[in-house]
Amino acid sequence: MDDMDNISFASGIDAELRARVLAAPHFRRWYDGMRARFTLRHVLVRDATTFGTRMGFILVEADALHDGQPVPGLALLRGDSVSVLLVLKCPGHPDRTILTREARVPVARPDLLALPAGMLDGGRFVSTALRELSEEVGADLQVCERDLTELTHVWLSPGGCDEAIGLYYAELHIDESLARSLAGRQTGLASEHEHIRLRVIDLADVPGIGMTDAKTLLSWHMYQARHHQEH
Repeated sequence: MDDMDNISFASGIDAELRARVLAAPHFRRWYDGMRARFTLRHVLVRDATTFGTRMGFILVEADALHDGQPVPGLALLRGDSVSVLLVLKCPGHPDRTILTREARVPVARPDLLALPAGMLDGGRFVSTALRELSEEVGADLQVCERDLTELTHVWLSPGGCDEAIGLYYAELHIDESLARSLAGRQTGLASEHEHIRLRVIDLADVPGIGMTDAKTLLSWHMYQARHHQEH
C-alpha cells in the first residue's frame, strides 16, 4: 500500500482514526484486491468505528471500473469471521448441539438463536474458533485444534459487505452432566456488552428453531450431507 494517493476521508475522521483504518488488515486486503482486479480511481472512507483496540466497521465508497464500466462502489468492511457447529455425543441420547441466544440490533431481534461465532481480528480461523468457544460456551468444554473440521468458507453478503465466514464443526464425546450444565448457561464478555444464554437442543431440531442466520443452517446442512456420505 505504498501508493495511497487515491484514498480520501470524510471530514469527521481524525488523523489517528485515519491511520488505524489504513493499517487495518481487512481494509488492506480489500484495497489490494480492488487495485488488482478493478480500475480503482478513488476510495472515499465515509465512516469508521472502533471496538476498543480493534478496528471495526469501515464504510467505503469506491469509484471503480470493470471492463471499462462503472460498478456499484459502496461497501461495509468488517473482516472475516468463524463459527463452529458443536455436535455433542452422549451415551443414550441423540446428537445435540449448542446455540447461543443473543440480542442482534441490526435485525432488531433480542433473542436470536445461532451457532457460536466471532470475528477473526487478524488471527487464524482455528485459533479464533477456539477462543470464541471458550468465551461463548465455556472453558470446561474441552475443544482443541485437532477436534475442528472445516466445512467451507463463504461470503455472507458480497453485494454490500466483505465478510467471509469459515464454517467448522467438532464432534465431542461428553457425559450427560456436562451437557446439562451447558443448558441455560450465561456467557459472553461483559466488556463487549455480550449477554449470551446457551441452548442445548437435539441436532435434528436445528431447522425448526425459527428464522436464524445463514451460518447456522448452512453448517447444519453441510454437516448432515457429510455425515450421510460417511455412513
